Amino acid sequence: MKKFGIKDVKKFRKVLGLSIALTTASMTCGCGDKVVIEDQTEIYDYIDSNDGDIRIKPQVLEVPGEDFNLVVEYSLDEDTSKKWKITANKEIFTKTYTKGLPDDTKVWIDNIHTDISIVSSYECMDGITQDSLDDRIHNSLMYGFPISDNVCHYANSKIQGQNKDFIEGSYWGFEGYGSGEIKQKRYEESDYLSKGVYANLITSSYGLLIQKGDNEPYGVDVPSNILILINNEITKTDDSGEKTTYIYDRYGNCEEKEKSNAKALIK
Repeated sequence: MKKFGIKDVKKFRKVLGLSIALTTASMTCGCGDKVVIEDQTEIYDYIDSNDGDIRIKPQVLEVPGEDFNLVVEYSLDEDTSKKWKITANKEIFTKTYTKGLPDDTKVWIDNIHTDISIVSSYECMDGITQDSLDDRIHNSLMYGFPISDNVCHYANSKIQGQNKDFIEGSYWGFEGYGSGEIKQKRYEESDYLSKGVYANLITSSYGLLIQKGDNEPYGVDVPSNILILINNEITKTDDSGEKTTYIYDRYGNCEEKEKSNAKALIK
């Protein structure tokens, strides 16, 4: 008989974990929904808004066809009381510059196009676009935002929590495409958490203009992606003033964290 080795144990655990996830999916997201297997934190750089670490290591990105890099630094609001939530307006800060730029080369950022979507453990909600942004220079005197190894571009991107298109896209995620007329409803944060939504994916394309010597500038696009893990705690208050905090996992399951009597705190 073939021995059950370490690799077999790991494989068994992986299959067992997947089976549990699939069972959980059928209970929390509806029998017609499928689990998204990929853990996006294993694919993208991410900032976890729950642990107070609002900065990550700078991204050093390849510029196609060039011998220098584009560097993008991401950070969240340093006021950590402003938790990253799906339904709330939020902002992310970026610092962009080059690394190893040759002396005879100039670079400008012509445009930064950014799409923000939600990330869920279930296909029914995964990938719904929440907002789209464009950032470009607002005069005709310059090619764009100049950057170099010593000159940085600082940006503050403000993301809408619930615009009309996101509400519409969310409706199809919650109700399905066979549900008829769209209901313009602002969903609550717990609605998204219960559907396994655990992050925002921010996908940007940096449109660069590059000039070498006295030659005409030419364009190159550089992609950059960052994942922001959302705050997974919800506090609810009942009619008696008692507050209960719930913590959600990535499959939409929640457990009670703590209770406090709000009225008892009022003197």
